[in-house]
Amino acid sequence: MKKLTKKLVMLAVCGLSMSALNAQHPALGGGTGTSTDPYQIQTPAHLKQLADFVNGGNANGYATAGVYYIVINDLDLSAYAADTGWNPIGNGSSSFQGNFNGNNKKVTNLKINRPTTNYQGLFGYTNGATIENLGIENCNITGREWIGGLVGSNDNYSTISNCYVTGNVSGNFCFVGGLVGTNDNYSHISDCYATVNVSGKNTYVGGLVAQNHNYSQILNCYATGKVIGASGWVGGLVGDNRDNSSISNCYATGNVVGTSNFIGGLAGDNNYRCSISNCYATGDVYGAFIEVGGLVGENSGETIISNCYATGTVSGQDGVGGLVGSNSAWAVIKNCVAANDSVVSITSNSTAVNRICGNTTNTQNNYALSTMVVKNSIGDVTITADSLNGNAGMSKSRTDFQSFAFYATAGNWNTAAWDIDSVSTTAVWNICDGKSLPFLRWQGINCNEESVVYTITATAGANGSITPAGAIDVEEGKDQTFSFSANSGYQIAQVFIDDTNNSAAVAAGSYTFTNVAANHKIEVYFKPTVGIVGAGHALPLPRIYPNPTTGQLRVSGDIGDSGDREIRIFNVVGQVVFTSQLSELSPETTIDISHLANGLYFLKIDNKVIKISKEK
Repeated sequence: MKKLTKKLVMLAVCGLSMSALNAQHPALGGGTGTSTDPYQIQTPAHLKQLADFVNGGNANGYATAGVYYIVINDLDLSAYAADTGWNPIGNGSSSFQGNFNGNNKKVTNLKINRPTTNYQGLFGYTNGATIENLGIENCNITGREWIGGLVGSNDNYSTISNCYVTGNVSGNFCFVGGLVGTNDNYSHISDCYATVNVSGKNTYVGGLVAQNHNYSQILNCYATGKVIGASGWVGGLVGDNRDNSSISNCYATGNVVGTSNFIGGLAGDNNYRCSISNCYATGDVYGAFIEVGGLVGENSGETIISNCYATGTVSGQDGVGGLVGSNSAWAVIKNCVAANDSVVSITSNSTAVNRICGNTTNTQNNYALSTMVVKNSIGDVTITADSLNGNAGMSKSRTDFQSFAFYATAGNWNTAAWDIDSVSTTAVWNICDGKSLPFLRWQGINCNEESVVYTITATAGANGSITPAGAIDVEEGKDQTFSFSANSGYQIAQVFIDDTNNSAAVAAGSYTFTNVAANHKIEVYFKPTVGIVGAGHALPLPRIYPNPTTGQLRVSGDIGDSGDREIRIFNVVGQVVFTSQLSELSPETTIDISHLANGLYFLKIDNKVIKISKEK
């Protein structure tokens, strides 16, 4: 296997020559690499220089140990998107070992297309490294094995904190995760998220991490994308949690699909002295074979799941449960809630399907939604035992599950109540009493304020479309993206954002309102890709604003495609009182008519006449 141990690393370092250990580090954008004067990454070229250096051999990888880096600006990697795309920082033979501070900057246009190559991501392989405060937006990554949006393999006491990834990640073999492929050997991930659609063609696929292994930890993280695995060990957050590792205070909301065993809304498998605590999953879960659960597919080998819940619909062949598909010897499920609407076995004779767990030997103080439908392919399965310590759990209503008192009453639980409080800032859980199931306090949900909603009105002219269209409601502080599509033979001519022409949106084919705090409108218009505009082509009239005006008048309009356009202004008796031009290359101009007397005028451009008014 690829794993490096600290002992092996030390031996390898001792065997290197002094010249190798003193590999020349690139200057990058400044700094000396110390904690107080880190190397500066100011441009995408500087990041590539770091990648080229680390990938230059083991000596260069070792030379990054104890070295500090900081990102100064947002980094657009579109210059490295062609062909196979970005070459990751570190690989299977030379790892990044430094301290990388993203400085709350973001990386965009990260594209990788190497379906037969391992260790793909912004970083390919990290060893004893620290990565923090970095975002990756709208990535598109394809690799073979050990694939992640941020890191392919995060190994040997490496830490990742306050990072996120959005986009798409896929792998042609194992260990494919939205943020990280594998988090291994005493490594730690905290305060991170992935909004990524993840797909893998073999085992170990996770919305955040494919495998969390060997005394590693994931804390205060979440994943929201859809997760699809063409084999087993598939989870909404983690594909496989294994060998003394832990997942705490996390959640997953994406739907999960797996074509083999060990499929779960949060984790596919929780195996050998591992723990999952204070977590929840809300996505629907489908597994083509056995061990399929709303939270975890299989829980086995001296492991524990505690103070968790799941709500998504669950279906699989055998060993199907609202919380856990199969709970084997020496494994415990306690103080949990199954609030799923339905749990279904797709096998006609299956009896290993139930509200808490399909089959189990050790459950303690668990509850299930009283209206949950449990069935196999020939009809409903009768729940014969309603017990705190059985596969079915104790029946409770949805009202109970939305009650603060239910979770805070110690007598309902084994050993102690949930760590829940609507006032304490140190409690793990909070709840909008009577309105919602619990949520993690770090999510920052405010139960006492109704969310403020703004409306973005999106319209498109003839010969194209905008998506979404119409009056779109957006919660305050959220982002909303609109994309534009021209019909065959047409192209985007203009995009107006709140009455202002936005040429960047025309070029991008989309526009995102960020941190929405007011009502907005967005309009897109289209023109033929070739030829002269004819009577049948509905391009917009020139836009004149403000109208009335006190002097400054903005004229905007992509009138046609055959050159510049003359602007003429006439008074009411037909005399030309002002002339200017609207350029084809820069279809917006500001003209000053403050010298004109107040009154009514007519602006003519490309045989179109618009009435304007000059006021004080």
